[in-house]
Amino acid sequence: MNYKKKLKGALEDVDYESPIVAYRADKLTKTYSKSYGEKVNPSIAVDVFYTLYLPFPKVKEKIESKILSLNRVVVSKLMDLKDYAKLKYDTMVDVDISFAYTVSFLKKLIEFLKRELEKAKSTGKFSEMKVLSSLINYMVSGESSSEASLSEGNIMEEKLKREILEKAVQEAHDEAEKVASNVKDLKNIASGSKAGKYPGLFTSGEFLVEALKLAGTTYVTEILKNVKNILSRTITIVHRERHDHKHGVYDGITLGKDISRILPRELTLEDDVFYKKLVDGELLLRKRILIEKVGPLYVLLDKCLASSTLVTLKDGSMERIENIREGDRVLSIGFTVEETLANDSYIVEKTKLNISHAKVKEIVYSGIREVFKVETDHGHFYATFNHSIPVIRNGILCETIVADLHRGDKLLRIGMNEGKFYPVLSSVRNVSYYSREKVWDIVLNSDHYFLANGFIVHNSGSMIGKKTIWARAIALALFKQSREENREFYLRFFDYMPHELIRIHRRARPKEIQELFMTLLTIISSGGTWIAKAIDIACRDVVKNKAEGVSTIVLITDGIDAVHEDTVKYSLEEANAELITVMIGGLNETLRRVSKKYFVATMVDNILTVKEL
Repeated sequence: MNYKKKLKGALEDVDYESPIVAYRADKLTKTYSKSYGEKVNPSIAVDVFYTLYLPFPKVKEKIESKILSLNRVVVSKLMDLKDYAKLKYDTMVDVDISFAYTVSFLKKLIEFLKRELEKAKSTGKFSEMKVLSSLINYMVSGESSSEASLSEGNIMEEKLKREILEKAVQEAHDEAEKVASNVKDLKNIASGSKAGKYPGLFTSGEFLVEALKLAGTTYVTEILKNVKNILSRTITIVHRERHDHKHGVYDGITLGKDISRILPRELTLEDDVFYKKLVDGELLLRKRILIEKVGPLYVLLDKCLASSTLVTLKDGSMERIENIREGDRVLSIGFTVEETLANDSYIVEKTKLNISHAKVKEIVYSGIREVFKVETDHGHFYATFNHSIPVIRNGILCETIVADLHRGDKLLRIGMNEGKFYPVLSSVRNVSYYSREKVWDIVLNSDHYFLANGFIVHNSGSMIGKKTIWARAIALALFKQSREENREFYLRFFDYMPHELIRIHRRARPKEIQELFMTLLTIISSGGTWIAKAIDIACRDVVKNKAEGVSTIVLITDGIDAVHEDTVKYSLEEANAELITVMIGGLNETLRRVSKKYFVATMVDNILTVKEL
């Protein structure tokens, strides 16, 4: 916390010698270092943080050092952004979101400058190289190799620095805003409908480093988007029963004859009017209700949810990649080439696409690996970073890996109309880290290219699907509901055996919620499914913890294995619990018969919806 140089900045109303400012500078730099393994200038970190955190930040007209003009450029550009006011609505006086945005913003800012430096080196632009190196040095260490030139008033260099920094701020903001939005959504889930609850949820302890990693992934972004859809467009899965009771809590106004609850204004009525309303039961009364006492909301989450990556078979039908077996016939792609260029590249006009079919020689489970999402004009798919894909770039057909895909590259997709296949070019929009998932390799006996989610890929690698996203989005939506209803929340993953119980008390500590988020958003899908055992363990947990009132066990699964209905009903009765089933695709009739409510998760107009059957 004690910096060799006194902390300085470009904002008014920030006491840079204050212990709290020094503490936050230290926290920001340590979080950045632990997250990305690099240093960052504490001065620029503090200025970005307070530009977001303070209600009305103001840039200094005069600054102590010429080099602080770089701080001024950054914070001034931030304040000039079109959506700055919207961003401030989320970050103002919120230390978690301000921290998350600042750390992510600085990372993206420095990455942009490094990319521009590489471009300048490749094109031999020495003046830009000098400026970019100076900017990177300042952002990382607080030192600038061009301090001397600044004092000499190099106008051209100053102008170039400003232009580069302003462009970097805009690009870094676009990425950091997504991270801040995810952190905000996670906080809202943890807080229920109570504003201001759990301040410092993400900055307490060491959780911020992990939270930034989670919030920056496409996987978590998709889960949180689906949570919003569930909460805004679907019926409530569980609710607390309410009954009218004269000794209950106040809940508005009603009509009736109970004089003990009469509103004072009714006593001012004329006698004949008063008695007429009394006889007719139309006196204005205080409405009182009794809210049924309930036990915990217990979520059983199936850890073995099948992938929804679809491989096109010989007849045009689709099958999940994990269900493909040796000997199956899949649609395959070959290329007839008239002329070969260097590095096995081909001129598109002299290359013919051949659609055929090939036999699957081998299916190889490749373990748990990092998976990336490739978004295009015609949908998306998931693959490992070193997965080979044919791509058209500048009129040349070549094979590259996901890591080398560029925005605008054309991927090959196969469509089908009236039983006939035809090729479609689909432009790459974005490639982003998704998560760690189980992957498979397919080996063909010929052609070596097959279709995954309609896209032509090499016969090596794997993609993953939506079921895990849907299930975890539903679990998070239920957790938010438990917070709003002030209920305890239990969570257990299960496959062939139940996993460790996670328990969130009504007055939960931040550490409990942090553990829930880390488990729910990072655990890898795998294993088999034993539904009956999971329900039995859940009922035992409820009894063991002496839950008061009716407990609700929500089973989220795609499992089709039958359960012994009488045994399940007996266990639920012993635990004073009700079972609610949410099927992630598919149907399970035995579960339907033992459940108080039975739901199916489906996509309606590309929006996740949970419907009751």
